[in-house]
Amino acid sequence: MKIQTTVVYDKLDTAVSNGYTVVSEQGGARSGKTYNTVLWLIMYLLQNPGTLLSVVRKTLPALKGSVYRDFEDNMRNLCLWDPKAYNRSEMIYRFTNGSEVEFFSTDNETKLRGRKRDILFVNEATEVSFLEWKQLKMRTTRLCIIDYNPSITDDSWIVALNNEPATYHFITTYLDNPFLEQVIVDEIESYRDTNNSLWRIYGLGIQAVIEGAVYPDYTVVDEIPASARHRWGAMDFGFTNDPTAILVVAVDGRDLYIDEVCYLTGMVSGDIASVCRQSLAGLKVISESADPRLVTELHRAGINIHPVRKYAGSVEAGISKIHEYHIHVTRRSVNTIRELKNYVYMQDKNGKWLNIPVDAFNHSMDAMRYVVMEELMSGTRKPINLRRLADAAH
Repeated sequence: MKIQTTVVYDKLDTAVSNGYTVVSEQGGARSGKTYNTVLWLIMYLLQNPGTLLSVVRKTLPALKGSVYRDFEDNMRNLCLWDPKAYNRSEMIYRFTNGSEVEFFSTDNETKLRGRKRDILFVNEATEVSFLEWKQLKMRTTRLCIIDYNPSITDDSWIVALNNEPATYHFITTYLDNPFLEQVIVDEIESYRDTNNSLWRIYGLGIQAVIEGAVYPDYTVVDEIPASARHRWGAMDFGFTNDPTAILVVAVDGRDLYIDEVCYLTGMVSGDIASVCRQSLAGLKVISESADPRLVTELHRAGINIHPVRKYAGSVEAGISKIHEYHIHVTRRSVNTIRELKNYVYMQDKNGKWLNIPVDAFNHSMDAMRYVVMEELMSGTRKPINLRRLADAAH
């Protein structure tokens, strides 16, 4: 069997063969960091019986929707996946040679301070605190690997780690991934002309601070307080490259709360309906309106869904309304927090800021805005006729 890899795989081989105990994979968007790291780790576990690997991310939902999926995809592509070898409740996969891989989040204190391991892989390390990193590293005996996009400042623990002699630090970009679809390449390269900090971080893989944030001020909370009784579901559709973002949006006076329920690619109507029944029960759901067929299917599945009504200037108007509120996002909403950090305004060729957001990092941002537009902005509009919408879908 021929395995297709990128430079990330080769860099890991080089680091280990030269005796480094920490590998720091800095990179832009879609450079293949995570996928190739997981592939390399699978090969390592097969070649080194009895090895224990821990794969860690900040929250469990984010881990399940990213690095765990890469692991299962790689195992299936290699014809190695055995569902009986995977303990779903413990999130542990056991190989026949005695090697194991466990998946857990840093939110799990028991796991964070638990047993020793041979190898550690921290995915999206910028989400993890220095203390969490220290707890994980001190219980790792052989090799630590981190990957991240470099939207960090000089005082980040990652910058200090990269300067340690035991660390093998390298940078990759989308140009190092020959398997990218052209539409993804075009999206990344569009940052060059729309926002310089996005281009430096996600295009060139260079450390930079995000500039021009649409929502620069927000706080992270543990949960939506009971006092926020006005609640809605919020949804922005995606599929192949873009995720479907599903949120709970709540308001208490001038406080606006966001809780991320789901943020996954590849979701069909049945998957979305199941999430809605489980996490948005009893809530009115405001959704994207660009896919009338999907809205209709969800409506027929019993979801109280209402597609947003858009108009010229509605994006800017919705953002302006949101600026009237204090934004609070729950700690578990890792993808939404990432969007809040990266959702930025455009710049012209002279660097002048425009009152138009870049069309990126905006799936949760759009879902939140849909609720604000439909439920919190003044004025009344006729509701969309779902029967007519269903007819239009055929």
